[in-house]
Amino acid sequence: MIKLRLKLDELLKEHNISQSKLSQLIEVRQATLSDMSRNARSEINIPIIEKIANHFSIKDISRLMELVEVKEGEA
Repeated sequence: MIKLRLKLDELLKEHNISQSKLSQLIEVRQATLSDMSRNARSEINIPIIEKIANHFSIKDISRLMELVEVKEGEA
């Protein structure tokens, strides 16, 4: 099975920024960023993805998300 995985946690580490700080900068709830970072959301909010991409100057969506193969029963 193929799943979409957000790479927000990797971006935060790469740019040495906390979820809390990013939350303030892009005006998105920290709890939302936490869920996204853990890939605990089943839906993607396009405006939030755009805010993250704009903040980090991402032009290639593969820097922010990827499709990964998971075994049946894995989340």
